[in-house]
Amino acid sequence: MLLILTQNQQTIIHVQEVSVSGKKIEGMILGSTSWAKLLGKYDSNERAAEILQDMMKTIEEHPNATMTYRMPPQ
Repeated sequence: MLLILTQNQQTIIHVQEVSVSGKKIEGMILGSTSWAKLLGKYDSNERAAEILQDMMKTIEEHPNATMTYRMPPQ
């Protein structure tokens, strides 16, 4: 299970999919096929992609754990 604390630290979201869209990282809400939530917005597409890779590394290090990933401020 992956919970994500949004960049503005206002919401914790249980997501089933995370994707980079330009400078933004969006998460598809678990149980929904059409509703996405902005998780964070960064200075560049490259920075957003770096954060997605960090998220993947965290997931791979804890494959069977429930975890909360905190979106970085920048």
